Amino acid sequence: MVLGLSRGDRLLLVLVLSLAGVAVAADLTAEWYRAAGASWCDVSSYFSCTRVRASAYAAVSGIPTAVVGLGGFAVLAFLSATALRGRVRIGRWSVGSWILLVSAVGAAIGLGLSLLEVFVIQAVCILCVVGFALDLAILAVGTSLLRTET
Repeated sequence: MVLGLSRGDRLLLVLVLSLAGVAVAADLTAEWYRAAGASWCDVSSYFSCTRVRASAYAAVSGIPTAVVGLGGFAVLAFLSATALRGRVRIGRWSVGSWILLVSAVGAAIGLGLSLLEVFVIQAVCILCVVGFALDLAILAVGTSLLRTET
């Protein structure tokens, strides 16, 4: 047992973390579509969701990056819920492999966006950091799932 948890417990942990990610990404998406103005998560001029949201990097082709995160976390929640219901494989890959893949892509995107926040925008969105941390946690649990699959 990795992390001292059974496979089912780790899948449940992925589900809970994914649902928390859905909530964070949904709030970020709502922030994007609200009228311009200060966000509830603006702590200072540097820790400012509003500054990050107003940057050119907050959307790609008019699609808010938060929507991408919302989709990714929803897929992770679906995968973990599917596995909890007894499904072991989806196509040729194990559910653990899918969880690892989706969370790795999310972590890569989160890393890129975090670097943009710090070095280009020079402001950090606290909710974005929380979403990135949730994805890293899912990546760690996903790695442990893959290691124990046969």
